[in-house]
Amino acid sequence: MTKKRFVGWVSLSVFFIMAACGGGKYSDAIKLNTKFADAMEEYIGNLEKADNAGAVAGAINDFATQMETLGPQMRKLSEKYPELKNKDQDHYPEALRECQKRSEELGLRMAGSFMKTMKYMNDSKVRAAQERLQKAMGSMMPS
Repeated sequence: MTKKRFVGWVSLSVFFIMAACGGGKYSDAIKLNTKFADAMEEYIGNLEKADNAGAVAGAINDFATQMETLGPQMRKLSEKYPELKNKDQDHYPEALRECQKRSEELGLRMAGSFMKTMKYMNDSKVRAAQERLQKAMGSMMPS
């Protein structure tokens, strides 16, 4: 995964985590987005604990499995709430601003775990898992 794709993926992830914390108009998305944030947190934790290529590949594959299900559902949410794609935090609904702290923390942790993954990118199982995850994450992108 290139650095540009990684940054894009983290940005999209932050969007979904923030949407998860809203209520009212966005309450129908809370359950799905909570699953996404929890899956992301589990993935990061698994990568942080990984100490070899097999463990890294396993963590990536576990997250890819979750994203193969959640990704298309997340895409539907982004299509339903296009107003949340605005990167200007001043224009976010007040209810969603409360989630900013969690999303920032996960973003920082994700950046650190990505660096750990890079140590093992010469391993064929890690590369295959990364390609699978990249495809699964692509299913989140609006068409």
